[in-house]
Amino acid sequence: MNLEFSVLVNAPRDAVWQFSAADRMVLDGPPVLEISREPIPDSDDLWLTRLLVSGQPRTQGVGRELVRDEAEGVIIAQMVAHELSVPPEGGRNVKSGMRVEATEHGTSLTVFSEMTVSSFRDRIIYPIGLRRMATLIKQQCETEAGTHSRAAALANNGVILSLLALLSFCYLFGWKEGVLLAIVVAIHEAGHVAAMLMAGVGVRGIYLIPFFGGAAVPKTAYRTEGRLGFIVLMGPGFSLVPTLGLFAMYRANGGADLLQAVQMFAIINAANLLPIYPLDGGLILNALVGSLSRSFAQVVGWIGVLIGLGLALYFQSFLIGIPFLLFALQRSLSSSKTFQLERLSFAGGLALAGASITTFVLYVYMIRAVLD
Repeated sequence: MNLEFSVLVNAPRDAVWQFSAADRMVLDGPPVLEISREPIPDSDDLWLTRLLVSGQPRTQGVGRELVRDEAEGVIIAQMVAHELSVPPEGGRNVKSGMRVEATEHGTSLTVFSEMTVSSFRDRIIYPIGLRRMATLIKQQCETEAGTHSRAAALANNGVILSLLALLSFCYLFGWKEGVLLAIVVAIHEAGHVAAMLMAGVGVRGIYLIPFFGGAAVPKTAYRTEGRLGFIVLMGPGFSLVPTLGLFAMYRANGGADLLQAVQMFAIINAANLLPIYPLDGGLILNALVGSLSRSFAQVVGWIGVLIGLGLALYFQSFLIGIPFLLFALQRSLSSSKTFQLERLSFAGGLALAGASITTFVLYVYMIRAVLD
């Protein structure tokens, strides 16, 4: 399979070359991608290339550089089978590279790849990945050169996405309920952000997602299942504070607005704690099960996705079905032979499970109390 994609970069040719040919490249995304390479000691000109996505180690591969010509603006590398490759090459023969050329309209950046295809998955992820790489390099070089459009920058920062999400909530539920839902989601994601800062992983951004909810994106790797579980649980855990406060106010004073607020806070956060991947409860369950068996965690994750698809069919809801279809596609395209997080200890697993169950029970209690 031969692939080639070109983009026109509004930046000097030398700047594009220096950025693209560097041993470490950080692309703001979203998501944030970090690509680095280093020579393998005592090897025959072999280099180890690592890819991190939002700070999480995703893949690493070993290759040999065949051509590096700055004057011609060409780099070509050949991937080789090696024990350090994660996931393993699986019999693929991959040769890839790039060309950087000055034109009268800007700098032409071309990325290309020649490979033997070993699965249907390869025919999907490699073209998408190559095109995405060229686009992100263009975006980053133009940002550093000061020529990237402000509208595109706003879109990357999630401002436009969040505004569209607010409009989608208002469209579905009316302006009053839509604004309340946006507040509930924002507070929930703020809990994840607070946990990321406490755990030291940093925060890339917080986004509202149209017709779906929200997401908080870390800056660096989780590293351990315990850290992941704590960050995930802090979304509904942090939201307990305003929910309990509103619940106490409702019990003391009554009022339809307080009742609606308590219901939305409690129902949204309780639903998020259901053990269905990739909801918060599903991620917590995966962390617990993955600490015992990685392969069984894969099965549990797929069961969660299939339950989500089943619920979409039962309720005849495209809004439920489309996200779970995307999650199913993402899981089918991702390899199970990837980097694994450090497992939870027995005590850590008990603490995470106990805290999750307690939080869920509190939300269910408040839901029943306001409905009775």
